[in-house]
Amino acid sequence: MRGCWEQLMHLPNDFNEMGVLLSRLNNSCRGNSREPVNTSETVSSICDREVTGTDSDHSSITPNENKACEPGGVLVPAPPVTAYVERGYVTPQQVYNLLSAEEGQPALYDPHYILILDCRSTERYEDSHVVTARAAVTVIHPALGCLISCIELQKYYIILLYAEEGCSPVGSVKARTDAPDLLRCFFQISGLGMDPVILLGGFSAFQARYPYLCTPRMVLLEPERHTLTIYPSEILEEALYQGSASQASDYRIIKNLHITHVVNATASCPDAFPNMLCYLRLCLSDDAQQDLVEALPLASRFINSALMGEPAGRVLVHCSLGRSRSSAVTLAFLMEHRRWSLLHALRWLKERRACTAPNVNFLRQLLAYEELLFGSKLTSLNDICR
Repeated sequence: MRGCWEQLMHLPNDFNEMGVLLSRLNNSCRGNSREPVNTSETVSSICDREVTGTDSDHSSITPNENKACEPGGVLVPAPPVTAYVERGYVTPQQVYNLLSAEEGQPALYDPHYILILDCRSTERYEDSHVVTARAAVTVIHPALGCLISCIELQKYYIILLYAEEGCSPVGSVKARTDAPDLLRCFFQISGLGMDPVILLGGFSAFQARYPYLCTPRMVLLEPERHTLTIYPSEILEEALYQGSASQASDYRIIKNLHITHVVNATASCPDAFPNMLCYLRLCLSDDAQQDLVEALPLASRFINSALMGEPAGRVLVHCSLGRSRSSAVTLAFLMEHRRWSLLHALRWLKERRACTAPNVNFLRQLLAYEELLFGSKLTSLNDICR
């Protein structure tokens, strides 16, 4: 089972720059923890309504009728569509997920995980900057060059640069006019053999979306990093999030992400804010015996109803560590309501949450769910375990 998952970490795909960054994250992670196995009975409740799980046959599940279907009633598969991002750039959402990444422990706890260089003026940096960012002048001086040794720079898995705003291609006349300090840093670091990336839209774009990840504080040392709030991964922008039980019980996270609905896929963790949020409780165990036959369609309908509501809600899916049970739920939703094959859904999820790790029992049931939704097998176990 472990061998299957270790191979899953290296899915064959056409990953963009974010895939490269996440591969660096996978290499940087120190932990190898798994969610605790729980053998509690399966019982689901949606808000104040309870639905008890049974050993029903998969044929009892009916795909949502509001989605594009073939005459036979099955879904027509469609590949994910993503906006083109020029190589060497990352979007604000990708940076958010890099800052939220965890595998065993939050990646930000490692001082050499990511070096973020704020290429704006000292005054702008001191006013507010991306959490853990350093003023670029402390690393790359306009006259003195690199102030940190090349050996020290090579210890970082990711080097991220940003200016105030703008997204002009590196080397263009407009880029030289808009962000000369950023370009100087970019070329000096590149000249040392590093591969820095640039935040698309700059600090202003990131702060507009994620103000709670911006601060006037300088956070550099490991003890300071352990005080940081680590947020759930953003799977669909400003809509669907996946994380851990501890994140689901943190009021600051719930408030900052504007969460309205929660899927609790644990067997023992209580719903943290039952008087504030709408919950779907799925008492699931992360083991080889757990049956997802009723949980997957129930959770998919719950998530879709929340996201399509008026006003649209925001959903957090969680289990104990946010790796196995919650991933199975998220994947089922992406297949059913985005019409993605399991392979496409898994690639999408892992690009946004590197610690995704549904157990093999869940993968087999997701393959059966895929066949039910689309009327044929689109993914094989070898596709996701080789």
